[in-house]
Parts: sequence; C-alpha cells; structure tokens
Amino acid sequence: MSEIIAATTASLAHIDLETQERVRQILDAGTAANTRRAYQGDLRYFWAWARMALGLPEAYPVPPAALVRFVTDHLEGLPEHVDAALVEEGAKARHGVHSLATISRRLAALSVAHEAQGLENPVRMPQIRSLLAAARRARARQGQGAKKKLAATLDVLEAMVDTCGDDMRGVRDRALLLFAFASGGRRRSEVAGARVENLTVVPGGYLYRIPWSKTDQKGAGRDVPVLGRAARALTLWLAAASIREGCLFRAIARDGTVAESLSGRGVARIVKSRARKAGLDSSLFAAHSLRSGFVTEAGRKGVSRQEAMAMTGHRSGAVFDGYFQVGELMRSDAAKLTEI
Repeated sequence: MSEIIAATTASLAHIDLETQERVRQILDAGTAANTRRAYQGDLRYFWAWARMALGLPEAYPVPPAALVRFVTDHLEGLPEHVDAALVEEGAKARHGVHSLATISRRLAALSVAHEAQGLENPVRMPQIRSLLAAARRARARQGQGAKKKLAATLDVLEAMVDTCGDDMRGVRDRALLLFAFASGGRRRSEVAGARVENLTVVPGGYLYRIPWSKTDQKGAGRDVPVLGRAARALTLWLAAASIREGCLFRAIARDGTVAESLSGRGVARIVKSRARKAGLDSSLFAAHSLRSGFVTEAGRKGVSRQEAMAMTGHRSGAVFDGYFQVGELMRSDAAKLTEI
C-alpha cells in the first residue's frame, strides 16, 4: 500500500510538502490495515516473480504480456528454477501453483496500483478477464471450485459455546461467539474492532453501533441489537476483565493477563479452537462461519429476508441468498418429499 500512496502523492508534486504528507495520512488512514498488508505483500510477490521470471524491473504500467505470463505461470506451474528461487527468497511459501483466489487477489493489488497513478490498467484488459474466466470454468468442471467453510448454524454454535468454561478464556470466548452471531454474524474484523464506546445499554441488553464496515466505507454507521443470552455473556466478560473502555475483546496471556486488543486472526483462532473442542473438524470452520451460520439459521427459522439483511448489513443479495436459501430449503416440504 505504501507504493500506492506514494504514487498518488507523487502526482501532487506541485503541492507543498506538508499538504502532501496530510494527503498520505488520509489515504493511509482510509485503508484497512489488513488491506494494506495484503496489497503490500501481493505487490512484493509480483515484482519478485517479474524480476526472476522475466528480468523485469519494477515500473508501471505493467506490460500486458507480463500479466498473461503471470497468470499462466501460476495456473499451470512456474519454471522449476523460478519456483525454487521464489521459495528460497521467502517470497513464496511453498512450491507449486497458486489458487485462482490468490491469483485474483494479486491482480487486484496491481489494479489498485495502476488506478492510483492514473495509468491505463492492464488488469482490466479483456484478454486477462477472459483468461481468468476460462480458468474458473475449467476448474469448476473438474470439481475444483471454491470451497466454502461450513456455516456455524445454531446447533454448531451451541456445541462451541458448551466448551466454554468459567475461566477467563471461557468467559471471553462465550461472549465473543454469542456477540458475533447474535449481532448479525459480524465479520472477524468487526469483532476484533468492536469497542466499549459503541455500546449503549437498552432494556434486555445493548445496542451496538457499527461505525464502519466492508459495505460502509464512508462510515455512515448503523445500530444492531445484542440481546438476551449474548448480552448477559458480554456483561459478564466485561466485568471479569474490568474492561470499561477500548476494545471489547482482548487477547489473554498464559498468565491470565488481559491485553489491549485481539486481532482478526485471533478471532479466527478462537472459532477454530472451540470447533475442535466441540469434536468438530476445525478445518471446515472459520470466523466467517458465524456470519454464514446466522444467515442460514435466519432462513431456517423463517425470518424475513429484509430483517436478516438489516442485521447482517449485506448490500448484495447474491452472497446473502446463497446461505439464506439453504436455510429456507431445510424447512421446506420440497426437501422432505421422501417423508411425505
């Protein structure tokens, strides 16, 4: 992301240095930390590959032929010496091809870098899009489509919560799982970023103010209820950890010391850990399982689509409906024809 910010401020060279620095700070603050890290890593990888595979120096715009080669190399397999060099340098974790998701993510970082500099964007070329679309169709026919993590529906959530004892970790994890699910299936970044200052006590629990989200980049914000058992678990955790301000959920050291915050990865680890303790295959679950589980359960329980979307904050119906309709079908007569 630093490369993108530098490119943007470079176009403002006629402006004084103080203003340029302010622009840099605004751009930096307006981009999520996870997104910055992902862009930086993807750009570093692309230019490491370009140097080793093509002898190409880091310069924009990227030649379209280099992008075609990048996609084909990572779909079909890199030359052995390039693959080995990338792994040895630490740019690549392991030998072999990339997943389509990884290729698309790296191209997205390149696309943003071009757009930020006002350059013609080769990532948007029809040839690149057609190549990726053909690869998706081929892999889908081979049964290699994207694998979704399982939805943590209410029965799964209950099994996870049942593993939480009365120690500090148990109290925290119970509160975290119930908060994430009951507040509409919050994303792991939203759970990690949840703050006491955004809680308001109401009859039966709390209203939680979501100040910003993936689908609310401008920060209009909205309120969601956290009621009943989820609210009671949250109250117990805040009291046990003496949390009166700052992050709702915190990391806990081995000696029981409560830290200042918990990362998104920490949230994911808690979900996987509780799935494993519940006797489930933890590899099939992720932090997103709580979000997809909420939507699936809403469909299963006959909650209206509008009400459920008001809780989750989905703007696109496509992703939402994929889970919601599964829940609806689970209670439909069509799914029980052999029982009728």
